[in-house]
Amino acid sequence: MRLIRKPWIWVLRFRKRKGYGVHSPSAFSFIRGVVLESWPYYAYGELARLHPWWVRWGGLYPMKCRRLLFRLANFAEPETVRLVTEDQVAKEYIRSAVPKAKNTDSGTADFVFVGRSHLEEAPALAATMPERGLLVCEGIHKGETELTLWHDIQESSHTGITFDLYTYGVVFFDHRRHKQHYKVNF
Repeated sequence: MRLIRKPWIWVLRFRKRKGYGVHSPSAFSFIRGVVLESWPYYAYGELARLHPWWVRWGGLYPMKCRRLLFRLANFAEPETVRLVTEDQVAKEYIRSAVPKAKNTDSGTADFVFVGRSHLEEAPALAATMPERGLLVCEGIHKGETELTLWHDIQESSHTGITFDLYTYGVVFFDHRRHKQHYKVNF
């Protein structure tokens, strides 16, 4: 079922690929330079060992998603990181991107990753994020409940610019920029 659904999602988001229709220079730069970056980063080779051989050989979607997490953490350059997930591979990718960042299990953090099994915690975490913070939510289109949670986060007065990448939702909290919601074909 997933093999059939993935191409269909790509077709529906065809007009949202490569930053087309984005008029904000900073949002366009983020989409092209972080989300859709195709050049290899310094730790990709070492982190590839965390995936089974068939994922590495085919360059499949799970590896693409984990590399995005690496780029997002690298882009944010956080001082503190909070990882609300059981996904050890995702944790390793994020920790490798920002090895000097302190990990925290409570309180505020500059970079927060919320796994799909903990998405119900995301709105409360979004309310505590600092202005320079970055929140990444996994599985925002998994079902109606998750989609409702994502829309609640988008409409919150605390959030700023959001990016819907289908698999991930990325939230910025900088209020100096006009609040905007972008869909990106990732």
